[in-house]
Amino acid sequence: MVSICLTILLFLLCACSTLISYQTPSTQTGTGTTGATATENQIAQAVFQALNQSRAANGLPPLRWSSALAHSARQHDLAMQAANTLSHQLPGEAGLGDRERQQGVNWSWAAENIGETSDQTVNGGLTLHQAMMSEQPPNDGHRQNILTTGGTILGIAILIDQQHGLLWLTEDFAQA
Repeated sequence: MVSICLTILLFLLCACSTLISYQTPSTQTGTGTTGATATENQIAQAVFQALNQSRAANGLPPLRWSSALAHSARQHDLAMQAANTLSHQLPGEAGLGDRERQQGVNWSWAAENIGETSDQTVNGGLTLHQAMMSEQPPNDGHRQNILTTGGTILGIAILIDQQHGLLWLTEDFAQA
C-alpha cells in the first residue's frame, strides 16, 4: 500500500530547472510568506529545514531563505489553486524566471519544484520532500534541484486549499 501511495505521489510531482542570464540576485531574509497562515508558514519552515538537512547529509551547504522567492512561490501556489492544476506555468501566468524577477530577484540560475498532496498537515509537506529525495535517475529533477551546487537561496510556500482538499507546495530556487 505504501509503495502504491508513493508511486501515485511521484506521478503528482513535476520539476523544472531553467538556466539563464548572469545578474546579481537580491534577497530578503525572514521566514514567513506574505498572505500565508501561521500553519502554512510552519509547514514551509519544516520543509525548508528538512531540505537543508538533506543537503547536509550529501555534503552540501545550506540554502539561505529568501522571502522574495517565498512570495514568488506563494503567488504560484495561488495560481495552481485557482486552476486546480499542478503545473509550472499556467495559461496567462508569467514563467518562473519572470515571476522571480517580479519579486526583485535578479538571478543567474533558477529552478522550481512543485507538488500537491491531500495530506494538509506538516506530514504532507514532509512526505512530498521525502518523495522528491527518493527519486532515481534519470527521473530525479526534484532531487537534483534540492541538491544543486549552483543555487544559494530558496523560498518555499505552502497553500492549504480547503476547497479542493489539497496542500500545494512550491519551492523556488535561485543563484545569489
